Amino acid sequence: MIGAVLLGVVVLVAWGIWAKTHDSAAPVRRAAGSSGAGAGFTPGRAGPTDLERWVAAGLITSEQADSIRAFEAKTKTSPPPARERRVSLIAEALGYVGAALALAGAAVGLSQAWEDFASWSRLLTAFGTAVLLVLGGLALLRQTEPAFRRLQSVLWVLAVGAAAWALGVLHTEILGLAAPEQVVLLIGAGSAALALVLWALRRDPLQHAALFGTLAVALIGAILSLPGEAPIWVYGLAVWALGVLWGLLGRQRVLQPWWLAVALGSVSATVGPSVGIDEYPWLLAVGLGTALFLMVVSVPTGQVPLLAVGTLGTFGYTTWAVFRYFGDSLGVPLTLVVVGGLFLGLAVVAGRLTQVTRERRRSLGAGENAE
Repeated sequence: MIGAVLLGVVVLVAWGIWAKTHDSAAPVRRAAGSSGAGAGFTPGRAGPTDLERWVAAGLITSEQADSIRAFEAKTKTSPPPARERRVSLIAEALGYVGAALALAGAAVGLSQAWEDFASWSRLLTAFGTAVLLVLGGLALLRQTEPAFRRLQSVLWVLAVGAAAWALGVLHTEILGLAAPEQVVLLIGAGSAALALVLWALRRDPLQHAALFGTLAVALIGAILSLPGEAPIWVYGLAVWALGVLWGLLGRQRVLQPWWLAVALGSVSATVGPSVGIDEYPWLLAVGLGTALFLMVVSVPTGQVPLLAVGTLGTFGYTTWAVFRYFGDSLGVPLTLVVVGGLFLGLAVVAGRLTQVTRERRRSLGAGENAE
């Protein structure tokens, strides 16, 4: 229990620091991006000589020049805008630590008294927790302060987890559903419905990840609920298909943030076939083909993360194939040498593709700026 609490605290603090630093770096990137083709012209510094020269060249009319002079005079006399107050990183991190410890204490106390609760009390506690977390996020919905926006994301992710907890209590203790596959399906579908609503209200990365995770649980529960016992390759292909669909929807900007959809989709599609590869070796073709496809498609799209996922997937599947089909004949030492050679070869290929991908990305960025 102590280890789980410490792990939760570390994860919350690390996420808060990561989000804070990325948010603070965004204005710098925007400022850098805005200094492109129009960097040589600053309207606030346009003097009378410039305006007269532009009027003489026919670029603007005399009326437009007078309007510019009036606007600049008004701008110089108006007070500078007030700077937005931001919550400090240390205060936010301490807030997350305090919240995590408080939640851990409440969870420990609740677990000790859980056996004394009646079924309806357990259900009310779980659903009440989910409702309070959702309402807490709604109270912060219109906040523009980045720290409050991150807090809202955390509250709504916890709300999805509390909803799954409440549905588990409902299905096992109220409805009396003892079949594990039915419990998994209903918990996954119910929590996915809430995650979808919360993601529609604010399409932040944490809500996106919660939606993907709950849909994956619902998909596994649906397969478990099929008549008979589905072979393991069905689960592997289901995870693969979900990843492919998720990545394509992200690529088409249907799912936001689209970059997270592409990342989750590529990882899911690459890892999915490995679920049943030991019993069904033909899944090697699916997994290895997916990994190689990600490596190839990373060049025209300029996506280095796709290259990273594809390279790791290719290395993993190739290593499995070498040990599976050549481990006995070559022996462990020679097999390790072959795997090491493959790893070095992939490193060279990945390095070259990374350079090409970055060049392609820069060219795409230059083209967008020119437009």
